[in-house]
Amino acid sequence: YVIHNKKEQSLEQIFAKNKIVGMITKILFLVASIIILAYTLLTYKTFVSSFLLTTTPVFMIFLPWIILLIYAAFSGLPMIHKLASALFPISLVLSFLSIISVVGNFDFLNFLPILTTTPSSMLMCIISFAGISAFPGILTLHMNANIKNYAKFYLLAAVSIVIAILCINGVFGEVLVNVFRFPEYMVLKQVKLFDFIEKIENILSIAWAFDLFITSAFSIYSIKTLLPQKKNGLVAIVIVGIVAIVIDRVLDFNYIYELFLYYALPYISFGLAIIILLLFLYLIKKKTSKNSI
Repeated sequence: YVIHNKKEQSLEQIFAKNKIVGMITKILFLVASIIILAYTLLTYKTFVSSFLLTTTPVFMIFLPWIILLIYAAFSGLPMIHKLASALFPISLVLSFLSIISVVGNFDFLNFLPILTTTPSSMLMCIISFAGISAFPGILTLHMNANIKNYAKFYLLAAVSIVIAILCINGVFGEVLVNVFRFPEYMVLKQVKLFDFIEKIENILSIAWAFDLFITSAFSIYSIKTLLPQKKNGLVAIVIVGIVAIVIDRVLDFNYIYELFLYYALPYISFGLAIIILLLFLYLIKKKTSKNSI
């Protein structure tokens, strides 16, 4: 709804309508972009260092990844859009293959008993899902996007997430899901093609790398765009570097911080996204009212 009403207005035009509200909105948007970048980089680092490159220093894991991210982000929205358009079909096919491959490992007893969740738990689950799935979507406020296309892609992504959750619970059950660090990856380790092709989880998990790359590049673009125009590129690179250092030195294999992010971030994301969208809606409507007069 916000994107539809934004139409062809640039962010600077929206922020300039009310200096105080516009500045607050811009700062919150910048903070949200940094949070999204930090979460995607942390997820990438933790996954790669835990399963793929277990003996490689974090510095060597981060450096080529961040260089590519900065190049893509500084190339602008057309580059990010081309990358997303090219990688999305591949990611979709890999996700579909993953889902089809694990269905045979389902134990439907893992879904029992049903209808035992309390209303409060259901509400917290809805808020958590909304926070994680919708929070990166605020980055699309940079785009003059067609709301129909955005709605279709978001719906497709949300459905794929729900199916993935069902697959994970169907294979492991409620208890084991909370034990594994990356239960979705551990599920893929159960996959066999034609009953003799094994250990294909690394190929199937490439889809996650694609998603993380596009989201990270978009967040860096958002940070650069929201900073003051003077030397915004240099400042954006410094922010990315600080985030990478904090992840390496503070959050590296610190399970307490990881649990905090796991449980608290969805609710923080949900609240921050609601505030930003409401502020955007206020600014957009205020501008529309003035034009109509």
